Order: sequence, then structure tokens, then C-alpha cells
Amino acid sequence: MITLLSRHCRVLLVLMAPLAVTPLSAQTEVVSPPAITSANDFALHQLVTVLQATVSLRADVDQLLLDQEGREVQETRALLSMQRPSSFRWEVTQPYSELMVTDGDTIWRYEPDLEQVTIQHFDEELDRTPVMLLNGTASTIAAAYDVSAASLAEGRQTLFTLLPKQASTLFERISLSFEGSTLLEMHFEDSLGQRTTLLFSNLQRNPALEPGQFRFEPPTGIDVVDGRLD
Repeated sequence: MITLLSRHCRVLLVLMAPLAVTPLSAQTEVVSPPAITSANDFALHQLVTVLQATVSLRADVDQLLLDQEGREVQETRALLSMQRPSSFRWEVTQPYSELMVTDGDTIWRYEPDLEQVTIQHFDEELDRTPVMLLNGTASTIAAAYDVSAASLAEGRQTLFTLLPKQASTLFERISLSFEGSTLLEMHFEDSLGQRTTLLFSNLQRNPALEPGQFRFEPPTGIDVVDGRLD
């Protein structure tokens, strides 16, 4: 199913994959910090502490894709909404219109220019990308990544770098920049040297989000490609 999705949508699956992994009960519990025996454990504990502070999120996002030579390939602007445990909405506004939304069971990708919506199960095949971010637990992140942390901007910001433990993952390096518990940037680098940057602005942490925005009713007259029937 992943082959149906564009690169920027696969980047979004990196954001969504952990949403379907952690049970709601585990997210709402106060989790005791793991035993810290190394710098990697300390960075992991820092990252999980920051991530657990956010239950819902709304932000404007600028996404920039660079090729191996550092040349800009594509720039898009989008509106992002996320809600634990499994809801996600990504609405591209520039330079074209596109909507990707999931309630954790079904994922819709609506392309107005093509007058088409693709519908799939949000199942194990989609969330096989081993990125346990944004609401990942210490155990899921530790199983997939080596984590390091660096202090920036005279201690006001923290940069977390995640290196996958398995060579078969979609990205070779992922980094997240925070100021306190507020997400500023995410960077992804793949095996071909392409780099994707997400810049977050007007970010709201833990807003009240309407559940209906995480479902999609296809407009009358458009083509519906329903992969759930395969």
C-alpha cells in the first residue's frame, strides 16, 4: 500500500506510525523513568519526557525537500492536527491542495486536482515504519533507535538525533528540535541523501480538537479508490 503514497506522505507516516502503536491506557498512565546507565539512556529519557507532555497538537508546517546536492526540490505548506492515540490530519495548502487524514482505523488521501480519494486501512502494513515518535514510549523508541541529545541556543533548545538500529528503515537519520516541550523542527535523511525538513509555526500544544476533522466524507462525483476491498 505504501507504494501508492508520495514521498511527503511517507514522511507523514513517520509521524502517524507511532500513533497506532501505543495503547491509550499506556499514554495516560504516569510512566516511571527507565534506569539511566548511559548517555543514550539519558537522551532517551529526555525525549520521552518531552513527547509525553503533548496529547494533541495543531500547527502550520513548511515542508522543504532537498536533493543529494542540497538543491531545493519541493516546498509545501500545510496545516497539521494530531490527537492521541491515533488521529491525524495533514492539509496541504500550497502550492497545491491535498488532504491526508486518519482516525486510526482508516486513512484517506484526497487529491482535489485529480478528483480522487484513496482509502486504505490504517493497519500493520502502513505503520510498519519503525518510527516511534511524538507519542512513543521509552521501550518502543529504544527498540528502534539510538538516541543522542545536544543543547542549543545557550540551553534554550534541545536537538535529539535518532539513528535506526535496523538498516531496512525508510530514513537513515531523524532529528527533532524542541524549545521546552514545543516542537520547532523535524529533519529526515534517507539512504539516497535526500533531506526533508518540517518547520513548525503557530504551534498549539494540547488544544481541544473536534473528532469529526479526523474523518473524511468523499464529495459527490469524485473517483474513489478503496484499497480496503483488496
